[in-house]
Amino acid sequence: MSIKLTIDEVLQLEAEINGLSNQQTGEVVYKGFANLELPILLKYELSELTKSLSEEKSKVDELRNELVTKYGSTKEDGAVEIKPTVEVKKGKKTETVKNEKYVEFLEEYGKLLNKEIELDVPTISKDDLRDVGKTTDQYKILFKLIS
Repeated sequence: MSIKLTIDEVLQLEAEINGLSNQQTGEVVYKGFANLELPILLKYELSELTKSLSEEKSKVDELRNELVTKYGSTKEDGAVEIKPTVEVKKGKKTETVKNEKYVEFLEEYGKLLNKEIELDVPTISKDDLRDVGKTTDQYKILFKLIS
């Protein structure tokens, strides 16, 4: 089956299926649907989808890094960052103002995230989910695949 999703939804689906941890805290955001006790045939079918989702995520990460380099600034340690606000000296005072480069970054990145692409996805039936383990994850995009 084929489905149209925005790139933002593709990234969300990738996290829902493969799992996601907060990179700064290590806290698990999504355990990941593929990590549940699934029927072996469903796991097999999901493996192809996870491969294509991971490829899309890698492409988006590369493009995001390109945009950060384009709109960001290099720190002393060589890392590139882009901040939502910047410090501006006005006379003897320093004011925090909106970083226009950050606004441009968000605008361009937002266009990328809103682009629609077509994905081949396995058909998941309600019967496939009957014996799936319990989870607290919220599968907003994954549930669109269930027939």
